[in-house]
Amino acid sequence: MKTMYKVMSTVALTGMILGGAVWGTAQAASVTATKPQVSKSLDQIKSEVASDTQQGITLGASKVLHDGNHVKVELKRSGEELAGSLTGGQWDEQMGEYIHDKGSIREMDVFIDGKSIHEYGGGDLAKRPSLGTTPGSDPNHAVMILSDASLLGGNLESFPDKFKLTAKIYLEGVQKPFTLEIPIQKEVNKPVVLEPNITKKAGNLHLTLKQVHSTAHSTRVQFILKGGHDSTILYDFLDDQGNELERISGRGTDENNKNGDYYYDFILEAPDADVKSIVIKPFTPEFKDPNATSGEFKLDKNGEVVKNHLKDLELIIPIK
Repeated sequence: MKTMYKVMSTVALTGMILGGAVWGTAQAASVTATKPQVSKSLDQIKSEVASDTQQGITLGASKVLHDGNHVKVELKRSGEELAGSLTGGQWDEQMGEYIHDKGSIREMDVFIDGKSIHEYGGGDLAKRPSLGTTPGSDPNHAVMILSDASLLGGNLESFPDKFKLTAKIYLEGVQKPFTLEIPIQKEVNKPVVLEPNITKKAGNLHLTLKQVHSTAHSTRVQFILKGGHDSTILYDFLDDQGNELERISGRGTDENNKNGDYYYDFILEAPDADVKSIVIKPFTPEFKDPNATSGEFKLDKNGEVVKNHLKDLELIIPIK
């Protein structure tokens, strides 16, 4: 069975497996053999690059970052008083649907040099860019994050160094979309690329760390799992001091290679300067229904997902 996995934080969601998409635990990291120097901080990278106003509400884009691993754009809402946050909403059990706050982001159509991300890379889900939003520093801020699918298999399309990003953003309660045309330029400093090619084995499972792309802002990790089709395997990322690390995004698929191996692509925040290594900790989650292979995860007394760690598959990524 061909599947596409998208992994998000259990802080946001209570560990669910829905329609082939895995919502798991999320943490973060960054790997740097030699950490590159950056000429400009994120706060200095372009402010107020685009804005649009509809029904008395203005939505603007600023603080654009393209570090070669991902694209990050800060969004800011202003104008009419709105009770909810830009990313606000909740699941309604009775209605069986997600209810957005008034003025929150309901939908986004994104284009790269005029080409929809639904068509980018050939149009297949496993070859398209990933698009998401996270809450910002206050209710009127949000962060839009995009990453290409170039590490989800072989010969897949990556983002250009320079392009125009057009975002049509629909807010709940506003009839017309906000159209933002945002110039994107990759930083001069290139990612440090490592190719460890380290493999760990456990029974019929083989986990291989293939590539690590490190910048001052993020680390992108590619690893490949063979023989894992009969198990739900998720991943935590910890530094060498045992701290769980912040995750920017994470995806995996078996659709982009003829062998049916799972290619995983995780983008993690840069670690603290004194961190010397990162640990990838695979685990299988327990489900609330012990006979189930999908559905709601079982939680412990602290509200954390109950995990069975696959210690033989743990991978250590040296940084220094």
